[in-house]
Amino acid sequence: MLKIAVIGSFSAAAALTFAPLAAADDLTSTLDTEVSALNDIFTVETDLAGDSSDVTAATSSNPFDIITTADISTVQGSGTTAFDYLVYGVDPTAAGLAGDPGSYNVFNGALVEFADALNVEEYALENNGALDTNPADFIGSLTTGELSSLGTATDAAEYFLQYGLGDLAGFLDIPSL
Repeated sequence: MLKIAVIGSFSAAAALTFAPLAAADDLTSTLDTEVSALNDIFTVETDLAGDSSDVTAATSSNPFDIITTADISTVQGSGTTAFDYLVYGVDPTAAGLAGDPGSYNVFNGALVEFADALNVEEYALENNGALDTNPADFIGSLTTGELSSLGTATDAAEYFLQYGLGDLAGFLDIPSL
């Protein structure tokens, strides 16, 4: 009887652990968490830079916190403001300033690329290694055709990781990672 109880508890634990994976048809909750984390980091960075009043909070039509269009030139400047260093890194001008700064630029955009690599892998794990070609499952702005051209899920994850490392290298102002 004790053996049955032990096996039963392992079965229950496995069912509770893997149920979310079996029930997940898309990456909506993952994306929501990723975007929320980007917005939280961006909020801290704009607060530290003294620019929190220049942020337009996420809305239903745009899930990202952004710098108000009218304030971009004063907040971002030419790569010399506190905001620039917090968002784009050691040498903001070399890293490349965005024309539309927002939470998707955190760590010079590296976190978006790393999140998309995670999304590729999560989808593949839930779908027998298949490549996700639905642009809505990614933070970046690739089309269905561009996603399809990445080949396999492994190729796509590597693509996003490489771009993320490039963005991180730009943030840290080092030649490459």
